[in-house]
Amino acid sequence: MEKLFYPKSVAVIGVSERPDNLARNIVENLFEFKFNGEIFLVGRKEGILFGRKILTSIDQLPDYVEVAVILTPAQTVPDLVEACGRRGIRWVIIETGGFREYSEEGGKLEQTILQIARKWKIRIVGPNGIGIANIENGFVVPFVKLKRGPVSKGKLSILAQSGGVLLSYANHMISANVGISKMVSMGNKLDLNEIDYLKYLIADPQTEIIGLYLESLERGRELMEIARSTSKPIIIHKANTGEGSRQIAKLHTAALANDDRVVEAALKQTDIIRTKDFRSFVNAVKILSLPPCKGRNLVIISRSGGIGVVAADSAERHGFRLLPPDPKLQEQFHSLFRAKVIQPTNPLDLGDLFNFDIYTTILEQALRFQVVHSVLFQHGATAEEKEPSRKFIQAVKELAFRYEKPVALQYNTDEEELAYIKRALDYPIFTEPEDALTALAISRDYYRRLTTLKEEPPLFPVERDHAARVIQKAIEERRDPLLHESMEILQTYGISVADYQIVDRKEALKKALENAGIPAAMKVISPEISHKSDVGGVVLHIDSLKKAEEAYDRLKELSSGKLKGVLVQKMISGGKEVILGAKRDPSFGPVLLFGLGGIYVEVLKETSLRVAPINRSEASEMISELKGSAILKGVRGEKPSDLEALIEMLLRLSQIMIDFPEIEGMDINPVMALEKGAVGVDARILLSKGPGA
Repeated sequence: MEKLFYPKSVAVIGVSERPDNLARNIVENLFEFKFNGEIFLVGRKEGILFGRKILTSIDQLPDYVEVAVILTPAQTVPDLVEACGRRGIRWVIIETGGFREYSEEGGKLEQTILQIARKWKIRIVGPNGIGIANIENGFVVPFVKLKRGPVSKGKLSILAQSGGVLLSYANHMISANVGISKMVSMGNKLDLNEIDYLKYLIADPQTEIIGLYLESLERGRELMEIARSTSKPIIIHKANTGEGSRQIAKLHTAALANDDRVVEAALKQTDIIRTKDFRSFVNAVKILSLPPCKGRNLVIISRSGGIGVVAADSAERHGFRLLPPDPKLQEQFHSLFRAKVIQPTNPLDLGDLFNFDIYTTILEQALRFQVVHSVLFQHGATAEEKEPSRKFIQAVKELAFRYEKPVALQYNTDEEELAYIKRALDYPIFTEPEDALTALAISRDYYRRLTTLKEEPPLFPVERDHAARVIQKAIEERRDPLLHESMEILQTYGISVADYQIVDRKEALKKALENAGIPAAMKVISPEISHKSDVGGVVLHIDSLKKAEEAYDRLKELSSGKLKGVLVQKMISGGKEVILGAKRDPSFGPVLLFGLGGIYVEVLKETSLRVAPINRSEASEMISELKGSAILKGVRGEKPSDLEALIEMLLRLSQIMIDFPEIEGMDINPVMALEKGAVGVDARILLSKGPGA
């Protein structure tokens, strides 16, 4: 991919002398950004543009052209790609729109282009985008006119599905004085997608931070693997967050784990920073350009006591700890004030202190303390203070990098001065305390995750072959596993389930009750019934043979003649009801779910997700991150539930989902979390080849 970003020659196809021709903007951008390679122009008519001859055929190009940029009507593109292949061009950027995003016919055109590209081993950027930009060598080919002056070369590279969003991000970065290395408008991602570009950018020495804007994520599992392979920060703004998991309507898990919640869990597991809007994206980039925040200990220094209080409130919300100042340091600070009416606490109110050199001294003294992890400095400047403030900001930058600690500078001044500071001084500026502290929290959390030793998921000794036979039998009979088969699969993987017996005739009920004990539960076994409790397929509190016989008759009627038996089970009492589940996400693969509430889980809607396989720490986090987890830990004198048993059950469920890609989804609901141990009471498994697929 090096030749795509660093070509020695490029052909722009679709050029004309007309002033409204968009392809001429591509050529103009190449000149504006001083592209250091050869430029060739191709159009329908001969002419001269920017002192260069317009060729009328791709065949007229020399045989060493490395990249072609196409901006012509959609129906002309397949033949042009074919001509590029014949001429030996192996990288083609298609900026034309009107393909699958526009019509079914456009989608067919795309497939034709892809077939041609594969025949000639051409790689395609787009279509329906604005191309790429490499600020380092001037290879800037969007069809929108850009100016080199405001754009500074930096270490941030941005990938975006939308050309408009990419330009918006570029403008935000320019406004924030954040330098850019490379930008890619991926468009319809016909061939190259975010995975391909990420692999390149991770190896690219000119890129230190990677930002993505995505509307779709088809290869999420690969994204996770790539993110785990690098220490470079990856920031994702994922839009288009509607629910898309209703295809497995038979499972509680599917309804509780919509696509965006899966994305959120996956990104969290792989240390990818997720932002929800442009502002937070820009703030994340700003803070990641500074040294990392290595802990929670924060010092707030403010020219305004009121703003210091606001910042302190925000710091608490974001999980920072405001350390009381060291007594010697406090005494030293106090001696600097003219009027001794303000106590130097944390936040430190600078009050009547107007000496900016002393500000620098105070900041350095704070940074010198080993226990201090970061500083928020709230500064403000009136007319006569602007010039010394510029010098102070340079000092802030020097100190932050000298002591390798982030100083989030929140600066209040007039718009003109703020714009100048952002243009002239290479240091990120925040305009509100909340933005600064949100950003510091991103840096802190990212550093913590990056430096935490990653555990490997455990592998338990299991009866995999036994489970495989049960699953294969169901596949051959073109159905999902029945209730007792699902329970059997769980048992082969060491997941405890409540003791049960299968009864296929009323006469066997007496012995089954004697074995199970009372009170007992009876459940219908039928391939036609998914949610048994919704249709009366579960009868509880059976304490006599007469009640058991009556329940058997009712359950038999429910099954429409397809009764496969009745499961008789001892009722479990004294535990807390939870749900464990899994679904196979089309992008991320197997996803695990943990929730509270048993049959009420869909009402409570409090669940946690992780992408399998998971390790012990991740399983523990799934439980502890729920607000209702306090119930499991014991409240108001109640005995705590066995959390270790639940953790192990999640780990074993993870192993099942990894071992059997045939499983589309499953519920273990409810699981009774006991004082000692945890027991699955009911289970449902759907197979990808079964009727629920």
